[in-house]
Amino acid sequence: MSRDTLYKIIQECTNRVPLVVLGSGASIPWGLPSMWTLGEHLKSVVSFTDSDEKSQFEQFKTRFDACGDLELTLNDIQLRPNVLKEIVIKTWELVSNADLDAYNKIICRTEPIPLTELFSHFLQTAGRRVAVITTNYDRIAEYAAGIAEAYICNGFATNIIGHFSDLIHQNNFSNMRGFSGQVNIWKVHGSLDWYRTSSGVSVQLPMRSQVPNDHTPSIVTPGISKYYETHSEPYRTISAQADREIEAATGFLCIGYGFNDEHVQPKLITQIRNGKPIIVITKVLTEKIKSSIIGNNCKNYVLIEQDQNEPTGSRIYSSKLGELIIPDSDYWSLKSYLTIVKS
Repeated sequence: MSRDTLYKIIQECTNRVPLVVLGSGASIPWGLPSMWTLGEHLKSVVSFTDSDEKSQFEQFKTRFDACGDLELTLNDIQLRPNVLKEIVIKTWELVSNADLDAYNKIICRTEPIPLTELFSHFLQTAGRRVAVITTNYDRIAEYAAGIAEAYICNGFATNIIGHFSDLIHQNNFSNMRGFSGQVNIWKVHGSLDWYRTSSGVSVQLPMRSQVPNDHTPSIVTPGISKYYETHSEPYRTISAQADREIEAATGFLCIGYGFNDEHVQPKLITQIRNGKPIIVITKVLTEKIKSSIIGNNCKNYVLIEQDQNEPTGSRIYSSKLGELIIPDSDYWSLKSYLTIVKS
């Protein structure tokens, strides 16, 4: 009976078309690096000749080795400009290479893509509109939305050389002919496709394998620096839109999101403490996720992870049903989660 009740709770929340929040765990199955992998990569490829910069990066490596948490490490260090610039470039290179590999896998794939199936399911509703917030730089969400035949709105013009405008998102693209609907993808930490020119103009240049000359990747790395960078465009408008989406959402479906972001996470918690339902699916529920939701006066939640004692099963934490273990299931993966939604 508990299993049937759980399925009904999941179906009711999901069929209300919740806001989708994608974290790095949603991209790792496609070969994108985790934050720990990124930290290890930076340790091995970044180097400096300037003594002050070299000393600061040694401090970074020591701190990261001690805690294993890239965001925590960078929060503790006010990076010198050249150190930050080098970290941004090396981060972009690693994520871009992995993303392009994922792109090739996706376009050659013969099996359905779970995120595409989720978007298609949502777009069949009367509203024909899906909202996504992601802290990821990669284009996995865009690939999935494209295969779902949706119009993608991210604040930039969809031209080959796309400009940013704080007016683009005000258009209603959901009923455009030839598209299944509209998917808004708000990338609060930037995108591999976004750059800033030497004159300070934000531009979208899709699917490049290298950073253009006289351009800087417009991605916000973890740590203190992101609080300064997000006060300028395009981040100011995108952050404001993300806030509006969170406030307007019927509920939340978090996929591989670790609740480590200082912009999205507090606003999510405010909404779910006011009663909005939230479902979190991820391979491992971190202590940060559990402490943010369980016992934090959140009234309507379902958290699903792989059962660490029996990896072939799923461990569920529910505000209404308590803690459950469902053997022979991997409902923490989007593919299996969708079998509940569609049953």
